[in-house]
Amino acid sequence: MKLSQNLGIYSLLASAIFVSACGGDSDNNDQGVPTSSTFEICSESLTYSITDTNSQLTFTLEQHYAKDKPGSIIANLNEQDTIGKSFLWQQISGPSLELAAVNSQVLAFTPTSNQDYAFKVTVSGGNINIEETISITADSNDNILRINSDHQMVNRTDASLRLQNINGQVPENISWCMYPSANNKAFTNVDLSDINRPLFVAPNVDTDQLFSLKATATFDGQTISDDVNLLVTKEKNAPSDAYFSYPIARMHPYKPNSAYANNLAYCVYSNQLVNQCNILNELPFISQDTKPDPIDTIMDRVLVSHDWMGANFEAYLRAQTHNDFVELLQSVTAVVISYDIRPAFYAGFIGAIYLDPEYLWLTSAQRDTINETPDYRSNFGEDLNYLSPYRYVKNNDYAGQYIEIGNRTNRTMENMSSNLARLLYHELAHANDFYPQNMHANIQGPTLKDEFNRRFDGKEMTSDQLNIRYPLTSTEMYALASVQYSGENANNTQKAYTPSDVALFFSSDLANDDYAYSSTREDVAMLFEEVMMSHRYGILRDIAITDKPEIETSSTIVVEWGQRGRVGQPELYDRASYVLSQILPEVDVSQVMDGLPAPVALVKGQTWAQNLVLTTDPSKSPQKISSQTEKNTAETRPLQFSGSDHVKQ
Repeated sequence: MKLSQNLGIYSLLASAIFVSACGGDSDNNDQGVPTSSTFEICSESLTYSITDTNSQLTFTLEQHYAKDKPGSIIANLNEQDTIGKSFLWQQISGPSLELAAVNSQVLAFTPTSNQDYAFKVTVSGGNINIEETISITADSNDNILRINSDHQMVNRTDASLRLQNINGQVPENISWCMYPSANNKAFTNVDLSDINRPLFVAPNVDTDQLFSLKATATFDGQTISDDVNLLVTKEKNAPSDAYFSYPIARMHPYKPNSAYANNLAYCVYSNQLVNQCNILNELPFISQDTKPDPIDTIMDRVLVSHDWMGANFEAYLRAQTHNDFVELLQSVTAVVISYDIRPAFYAGFIGAIYLDPEYLWLTSAQRDTINETPDYRSNFGEDLNYLSPYRYVKNNDYAGQYIEIGNRTNRTMENMSSNLARLLYHELAHANDFYPQNMHANIQGPTLKDEFNRRFDGKEMTSDQLNIRYPLTSTEMYALASVQYSGENANNTQKAYTPSDVALFFSSDLANDDYAYSSTREDVAMLFEEVMMSHRYGILRDIAITDKPEIETSSTIVVEWGQRGRVGQPELYDRASYVLSQILPEVDVSQVMDGLPAPVALVKGQTWAQNLVLTTDPSKSPQKISSQTEKNTAETRPLQFSGSDHVKQ
C-alpha cells in the first residue's frame, strides 16, 4: 500500500475495527526517498510461448528455462474471470523442486538441473473443474542475473522485486525497464531508491493482465540481464463501508476441509467484508470449538496467501515446550498470514490476529514470496532529535538470527523462534486484553462490536484497568508517542528535545518501552511480551535512548540511557504482575515475576553495538566478542524500533 493509502487505512481500521499494531524486526531499508512515476519502457518486446489445452485453460511459458534461474508457468482461463477460482499446482515428474506458491495462477520455480519437468494444475470454483498438465525443459545457460520472483498480485496494490546477490555481491550499474504492455497499462509509484529492490504499485486492470520487467546490470565486466513476469489480477471494488477498503491478497483456508473454510476469508480478510458477517455466529472464538488436538482446532482457523505460511505456523506451535500460545490463541477467531500484511496487527471487532510472514519463512524460496514494501510508518518522527532502538539479547548476543535478504540463505526453526515468539506474545496479549477466556461463556452479542462496546464503556479490559490502577504519567512521552507512532507533526519544543531530555522523561516513569505511550492497549502488550520472553526463553530486552546522527547504524548511534531487562525493575513489578495475571492466569504470577533478573544499565557514551556485550549480562554468563566476525555482526546488525516493522540501516 502507498503511504497515503496506509494513513487512511490505519485511521479507518483504528476507528472501525479497532486495530492494534505491533513492533517487529523485519529487514527493510526504506529511507523515504521520493518515488518516480513509472518504469522506463524497454526498447524491445518480450515473446512468450502459449500452449493450448483441450479445455479453456492455456499456459504461458518462457522461451527458455535454465538450471538455477528463476522461471514460471502461468495458467490462464481464456475470457473468464478468475475471481472465486482456486488454482492448485503439483509437480508430477522431474527432479523435485520447491514450489512456494502452489495456489496461484503463476507457478514460480527454479530448476535444479537442466532436465525435463512436468506439472499438473487443478482449477475449480464457479462451476469449473479443470485438470491439465504441462511440461517444460530446462536446457539453457544461465547468465547469472536473477530476479525474485515471478508472481501474481492483485490490482492497485503494492509490490516489490529483488535481484539476487552474485557470490555475495550486489551487481553494478543496475537499471530496470518494463516491456510494452497491452492498453499501455503501467506500474506506478515506482521507488528505485534501493535499485536492487524496486517498489511499485500495480495498475487497475479490467481483466487479468501479464506484465514483464527487465533488469540489466554489470558484473565482473559482463553485461547481464533477466526478465520477471507479474500477473496482475482483476478484483472486485470494495464497498464504501467495507472494513478493508483497499486491495488485499487473494486468500484461502490453510485447511480446505475445515468447517469454517467457507467463512474465513469473507469474515476476516476481504475487501468485501461489511456488516453482514456475524463473527459470533459464523466464526466464534477458538475456545468455543474444540477438538482432541487443540492445535488442529487452531489450524482450522488459519487463513493464508501461501500454504507454506500455515505449514510453518503449525510446525512452530507443535515444536513449543510450553502451552502459552495454544492457551492465548483460544481468544482469537482466526489467524491471518499473508504476503501483504505489514505491520502485524490485531482487529478487535473481528477478533483475529494478522501476521507478517517475515517472521515465519524458513527457505529463501518462501522468503521470495513476501512483499518487501515497508511499514507505512517508517518515516514517522523524522524531525525528532533522538532514537529509541530495542533488541532481544541472550548470552550477550542477539537472540534471533539476521540473514541479509540479498543472500539466499535458509534458516532453522530455532533461528526463527525468538522473533516469532515475541510477535505472538504481543499480538495475543491484545486478543486476551479484549476478550479473555473467562468471559467467552457470557458473551451477549449480538455482534462482537457490541461486546467490545460494552467492555469499553465499562472499562473492563485489562488495559483500561492498568491505566486506572498504575497509570503512566509522562505527558512529554505521550505527546512524543503521537509523533512517533501516529504521524503527528513534531512541534518546536519536541524538535528541541535532546536525548538527555527524553531519557529523563522515560526513565522516570513506569513504561518498559516508549511504544506503551501510543495507547493503553500497547502498554499491556509491551509489558506482557517482555515478561514472557524473559520467563520462557531467558531472552532479555534492551531499550535505549540514543542520539540521532546523520547516518544511523548500530556502530554510529551513541547511548544516552538504556537498560537490559527493564521489566524487572522493582518500580514496574505491580504493573507487570497485574498484566500477567489477567492475560495468562494459568501461570504462577509470583514465581514468574520473582524470577525475572534485575535490569542492567547500558553504558552511556558507548555505541549501540558496543553495548551488546555487557560486563554483567543477566541472561547468562558474560561473554566477550571473540572474533572479528562477531564484532562485525554487532556493528552491522540493522536497528530495530518498537511499534513498526521498519528497519533503518
